[in-house]
Amino acid sequence: MDFDSGAGLLHRLTSYKPGRDWDAPADDPRVRHDLTPNDLGTIPPQVKIYPDGLPVTPLPRDLPDPGVPATAVLSGRPQPAQPLDAAQLGRVLFLGAGVVRTMVRNERTMLFRAAGSAGARFPLEVYAVTRGVAGVEDGVHWYDPVAHALVRIAPAAGGDTTTLVVTGVPWRTGWRYAERGFRHLYWDAGTLIAQLDAAAASAGLGPRLRTVFPDAQIAELVGADGTHEFPLAVLTLGDGEPAVTPTGPAATGALPEVEFPLATTAQRAGDGTVSGDPWPVGAEVPGPAADGDTLDQVIRKRGSQRRMDRTKTVPREALEWPMAAALRGIEIPHWVAVHGVDGVEPGLYRWPGLDEPITTGDLRAELERVAVGQSLAAEATYVVIAAVPADGVDDRSYRDAQLAAGIVEGRLHLAAYAVGASATGMTFLDSEVPALLHEPEGLLTLLFTCVGVAEYKSRPGGAPGEPVEVGRVVPRFVD
Repeated sequence: MDFDSGAGLLHRLTSYKPGRDWDAPADDPRVRHDLTPNDLGTIPPQVKIYPDGLPVTPLPRDLPDPGVPATAVLSGRPQPAQPLDAAQLGRVLFLGAGVVRTMVRNERTMLFRAAGSAGARFPLEVYAVTRGVAGVEDGVHWYDPVAHALVRIAPAAGGDTTTLVVTGVPWRTGWRYAERGFRHLYWDAGTLIAQLDAAAASAGLGPRLRTVFPDAQIAELVGADGTHEFPLAVLTLGDGEPAVTPTGPAATGALPEVEFPLATTAQRAGDGTVSGDPWPVGAEVPGPAADGDTLDQVIRKRGSQRRMDRTKTVPREALEWPMAAALRGIEIPHWVAVHGVDGVEPGLYRWPGLDEPITTGDLRAELERVAVGQSLAAEATYVVIAAVPADGVDDRSYRDAQLAAGIVEGRLHLAAYAVGASATGMTFLDSEVPALLHEPEGLLTLLFTCVGVAEYKSRPGGAPGEPVEVGRVVPRFVD
């Protein structure tokens, strides 16, 4: 990877290392120094704002749960096809991007979506490009997560198959994480895709993910300008040609015009002009008995765990099956730091080699240090680390690697809750990870996921239009 241009330059200039606070910008003129992170005076809106008068299709609020156990879906077990109508499309959208919880903080109501997001920034938008969905006119629609409705922003697109387009808004996450928020866009998109994909698969809709596409065309399709909002991923609900060819102009929603030039350059460096094949689905993996909570119930239960009980352990099966399910069809290298797994010696392992440790011993303090003092990395029963060698990574594959890490994190999250554990994503000191993993310096660290036993239980998320109000839980930190 070229660390002097494009995505490589962004990665280098946004890497954390000891001696500099996480919210202090690098001493480089290409990084913005004129924005104050977490300034309540500049906090961006949580959703786009469209002009009045656009056609709106309210989606049914009684969601048709197929009743499939989460373990079966995450294991990749095929499910009978359900009709793709307004209710089923609404279910898929809600289980990925719907508002399920709220919290009042700093005199503002925060909207928490079904899929998690770093720092609760939720920097993604979802569009449904519909073809033959009963109860929904063919067209390009923005999903309104508050009203649980589709706002028609453009005429029907060319193509065969109903397609979901996920876009990212850099300022919404950059408000907290500055240029490093570019990474969070793809982590969060992966987490969202994991839930959209699982929801669609549980209804037998045959979801297919694509990340090689003509960026300018997809941006035009949904009315994104490519700077303050740009496309991240495309998910078709079934095989066939994605419905992504614009046939008319799209209405543009309002977004604050705050730009991170480094992020814009990184994104455009990876832009393409052709369409690629979908990602592999991945073979079915052996899993727990096909019972327990349905996928819909698990998604409602999941949250971003802020505290775990470090005195508790989990059975080996609560590591092996979630990892196998999370990595179906994904070849990004992963390591596991084991703290408290029955039958597995504490230490560091390269997945899937749980019988061949890289090193053994108590790594809790070291994981806590590398995780920027966030104690969840020590409280977890195990910590999953995604990383790739920099050699061979270019501006486009960098995006795919970050997205893949997010998908694994999202699946791990659901799998953990399905087996009675909990999980949360975690950031890290980039400079310290290669030594932790006993790997060369040229390693691109992607994401940490902490899996453990919850110290408290979050309230299950509410139904469309009925989010539950929750209180704040403060995570533990060390200096």
